[in-house]
Amino acid sequence: MKNLQVELIHPPHPEGLEDKLDAPLGLLYIASTLEEAGYDVRVNDLSGISQKDWQIGSADVYGITTYVPSIKVSEEIARACRETNKDSKIVVGGAHPTGAPKEMSSLFDIVVMGEGELAFLDILKDFPNNKRFYQRALERDLDQYPNAAYHLIDPFSYKRTIDGEHSLTILTSRGCPYRCNFCGLDKSHQTVKKRSPQVVAAEIKDLKERYGITKYNFQDDIFTIDRKRLYEMLELIKPLDIGFRAFGRAGINNQEDYHRLKDAGCDMLAWGIESGSQEILDRMNKKSTIQDNRNVIKWAKEAGITARAFFILGFPGETKETIEATKRFIDETEPDQFFISNFVPYPGTEVWDHPEKFGVTNLETDFKNYYQVDKTFSGSVNIDTEFLSAEEFRELELDFREWIIRRQWGGKILDSEKEIKAKGLEKIKQLRSKRS
Repeated sequence: MKNLQVELIHPPHPEGLEDKLDAPLGLLYIASTLEEAGYDVRVNDLSGISQKDWQIGSADVYGITTYVPSIKVSEEIARACRETNKDSKIVVGGAHPTGAPKEMSSLFDIVVMGEGELAFLDILKDFPNNKRFYQRALERDLDQYPNAAYHLIDPFSYKRTIDGEHSLTILTSRGCPYRCNFCGLDKSHQTVKKRSPQVVAAEIKDLKERYGITKYNFQDDIFTIDRKRLYEMLELIKPLDIGFRAFGRAGINNQEDYHRLKDAGCDMLAWGIESGSQEILDRMNKKSTIQDNRNVIKWAKEAGITARAFFILGFPGETKETIEATKRFIDETEPDQFFISNFVPYPGTEVWDHPEKFGVTNLETDFKNYYQVDKTFSGSVNIDTEFLSAEEFRELELDFREWIIRRQWGGKILDSEKEIKAKGLEKIKQLRSKRS
């Protein structure tokens, strides 16, 4: 039924630190696949829009992507879709439905687990006699699928900038072969799927010509995972004269890789450093060492690349001593920038599935409190453990966040992070006042 009207909706994250940072890339890939198959598709990004101002178009099939903390607002969107067309089919997909498909509300007619492109095609072929659950992974060769449908949104409406300029987010690969205990990605995501360097370069050239945008954010889980492919891609990207940022991983690259990245236009690399305690890294199943983490920060800085380190506070096993170890690591290695998340036991993670194995004595399941970091510049605290109670951890977390805000940060930072630097200490003071 190629005359079906499809509307793909991205929910707002009103409690998030920044609600409209990047375009909804997952929906844009689904949209381009449906368009290629002949369907009429709209993308409706409600990021930053209050409920009273939502505009839901008339459609036969609605597709809503959702994460754990946005599930409640996604249910409100589903109600609005039903009011717009009572005979429509409402589909939910994304990280949360993939991790907890059977927990999805009956407000959603259909639940997609994993990647959405081919599963959504199946849904449209079956319409209106649909099943409850759909799952169909993409092939490992991603070249056979179309580029993200940026023409369906305003790419200049998003707030991520690089060197003060608008940027676009693209993927060169999907998946990660590692299985960290805090990660809720489904097991099918362990198979790394790739686009060829030639197709990636052609997409960048097209986007640059179409929009005049020269800054790109590669959202791959690990952009640097395949050295041979990486070198080939960098050779093709370099003549395009762009700037870009990407995610690496400690323990898989060498110093030469970082110099080649810089030479091709890379101005920032980020890694999931997570902790300065080897004990915590091992409990996380990170498969990396403190020395691996030291190396990547050192190599990036020596190559002239801004080093951005992601840390997770409060993983089960965290103590005052392990947090102090993280501080010592930061003092020693001096990353340029930081992103500090509280541990959240997302459905589908090992901690969610087996809390007792990790020493969790209480686990909060109110998903509206599942933010790694929110507008208070703090994060949710969802667990008590044998090592720290929620109250004990909160005090340590606030001390750490105050300490990190006071540090010197390097490189160009986002507006939301400028706000953290400017107002974070006052926010922490307010949180402490509420607790007392």
